[in-house]
Amino acid sequence: MAGSETRQSGAPKRPAVPAEQRVFSLILALVSSPIGATKRELLSSVHGYADDYSAGGDMVALERKFERDKGELRRLGIPLETLDSPEEPGNNQLLRYRISKERLQIPESLRFTASELTMLKLAALAWRDGSLSTEARRATMKLEALGAALDVRHLGVAPRIGIPEPAAPELQRAIDEGRVVSFGYQHPDHREPLARRVAPLRLHRADGRWHLIAWDLDRLDDRVFLLSRIAGAVRVERDDFSSDLFARVDAVVDDIARIQRECIAGIDVRLGTQAASRLAPRATSAIPASTGWMRLTVGMLDPHVLADELTSYGADAAVVGPEGLRNDVIARLRRIGAGHQNSPAPIVVEGGRDAS
Repeated sequence: MAGSETRQSGAPKRPAVPAEQRVFSLILALVSSPIGATKRELLSSVHGYADDYSAGGDMVALERKFERDKGELRRLGIPLETLDSPEEPGNNQLLRYRISKERLQIPESLRFTASELTMLKLAALAWRDGSLSTEARRATMKLEALGAALDVRHLGVAPRIGIPEPAAPELQRAIDEGRVVSFGYQHPDHREPLARRVAPLRLHRADGRWHLIAWDLDRLDDRVFLLSRIAGAVRVERDDFSSDLFARVDAVVDDIARIQRECIAGIDVRLGTQAASRLAPRATSAIPASTGWMRLTVGMLDPHVLADELTSYGADAAVVGPEGLRNDVIARLRRIGAGHQNSPAPIVVEGGRDAS
């Protein structure tokens, strides 16, 4: 990292500044400077850059971080102005950056009460350490600008919602830092995990499950990975990747939504069961099927995963179509049944409880 050669041998390494703190510090610096600031001035003074700044040292990694943060400002909808030097027009080293207070003003029509701001920020904070951290962090920064100065420690409870998948924390860290990752991926058509090396772009929830949207560095194409299929540890590498790749995310999200609209399954679920409670919220339509049953239309992003889920519901869910999904569920149920054929008979003890 740029500037690391200036640290004394054996000196404790400073903890990395979280991306949202660095971006917020950058916003404050740009807003507070009426004439703007050059990139060198920002890198040498703003919290999150200054610790790694070294005059005359390697600035490549630090400048890449700055470019990623500029992209984050655009995604936040914050207008970043650039001012050319009157003495040397066209000299990028003298280009000044500024955020106009006038253009940053909140529209008069947009107003929240104190309680509404509190609830909005609590919702964002609930995801801070989980999968939606990027979006939640953006929302938190916008709420700070609106005046939601909420300290959750004073509420007696700080909500936390995260992803149960073990791979999530390291993937989110790599996304925030713009670092390449590698991992093993258990594809349903292969017995052994497949090696994957990717630029991680976003953790995205779809079809009731968490996915990684990434750019596959070996195949040079967009890929979507189911987090539950990542086998073993995620390795965050030293290599970083171009922030331009983040621009691909929206198109991938749109493609995921299109697949869910076009690939659908008809499923009958028994009312009042776990199958109904989990599938109904994801259904695009629900109509009565027969007494005690409801027919749902559900988007199908991954037939293998949906078949596994439906199998877990046993007799409380039945596939109407497509035929391929129905056959996959039947095959899984038959394998389960075959595995129990040689099981020892349960021993019934007093009270009818199963002692086996």
